[in-house]
Amino acid sequence: MSNVGGIGTNGTNNSSSSNSASSASSSSNSSSSAISASVQSEYNTFLTILTTELQNQDPTSPLDTNQFTSQLVQFSSLEQNLQTNSLLQQLVTNSTQGAVSSALGYLGHTVKATGNSFTLDGTSSDKPTLSYSLAGKANTAVLDVLNSNGQTVREIAVSTDAGSHSMTFDGQDSSGSQLPAGTYTFKVQAVDAHGTAIAATTYETGAVTGIDTSNGVVNLHIGSLTVPASNVVQVVS
Repeated sequence: MSNVGGIGTNGTNNSSSSNSASSASSSSNSSSSAISASVQSEYNTFLTILTTELQNQDPTSPLDTNQFTSQLVQFSSLEQNLQTNSLLQQLVTNSTQGAVSSALGYLGHTVKATGNSFTLDGTSSDKPTLSYSLAGKANTAVLDVLNSNGQTVREIAVSTDAGSHSMTFDGQDSSGSQLPAGTYTFKVQAVDAHGTAIAATTYETGAVTGIDTSNGVVNLHIGSLTVPASNVVQVVS
């Protein structure tokens, strides 16, 4: 996995951005190159065997025509596989580089992405934004904050209107005590007047400080969180 360092909100450095994009795609290039090298090695081995066989055949008993034709077909198939692999490698490389270049535009900006995690630094001044949307009007809606063990540490009654909502979380548990530093998750449970569940989508919000690529997926760093760039639904600022 390759990392791209953050760029401040006051501006960007074109040279740094270019180097970052190149670094971020190196993981994908390395994996594709390994596959290509393997196929190329088999291609060279097959060619060597076939050439050696032709050079050492008995003139009085030449290689059987059917057998030789079969070998040529295999040779042609291997050559086509090598060419196909090369083209696929180019497509993957171009696709990853394009995604990285696009993701570079998020650096230094605050984004909203589908997800349900947030972090606290353990101080009263840390007040993360928790966002969600409801598919329809609800009768009751509750936002649950869970710790790393999956235990609910806070329940908050939230807006029941359909659509998008955001709230500032004060970082306190149900007894009013400051929660310790760490990563937390949240979920929204909403029901209508008949007790039928209303679909709720949660979002992670924060400033993008860096990007990386892993297995062809471009990820954004939002604080200590890692979010796929494809999850972004809005650039807040």
